[in-house]
Amino acid sequence: MMAVTGEIHADEPGFRLSFDEVYDTDPDDLWEAVTTPERLARWMAAYRGDFRPGGRWQALTRDGEVYCDGEVVSCDRPNGFTTTWTVVGEAPTLLTVRLEPQGARTRLSLQHEHVTRPDYGPGWHTYLESLAWHLADPAAPKDRARWDARFEELEPGYAARLAALTR
Repeated sequence: MMAVTGEIHADEPGFRLSFDEVYDTDPDDLWEAVTTPERLARWMAAYRGDFRPGGRWQALTRDGEVYCDGEVVSCDRPNGFTTTWTVVGEAPTLLTVRLEPQGARTRLSLQHEHVTRPDYGPGWHTYLESLAWHLADPAAPKDRARWDARFEELEPGYAARLAALTR
């Protein structure tokens, strides 16, 4: 199992999630995996839009409906990006991803600010593990059952950590 590390911090509003993982690939490949719709669909979700500063994008549900959208605030290929992240019916949040070479590998740091839903913790954790599964076999289709099982395994721990933070 990977060593994805996830931290939860108080934020206004809600909380801030920070994740860190080192992947067995170079920055250019990891950049492609986290920014191109063709690759995102294999480990995360279907995306459409324009990934450049000021560009807008949408993530789609399994049924093809818009789940969330955002606007790219900054984009520095292959070092990272910041984008707004607005789930339909919710307040906007801010997502920042940074990539840093680590020898033949690449460290990905993800920070999601102003999060108010507890499922984001186990969700991002599972997605970052799914990214590793994708990088190990880029042509493989997304394994929804594996994702769902891992999310359910992680969810109670994140819920307990969030409850402790908000006491």
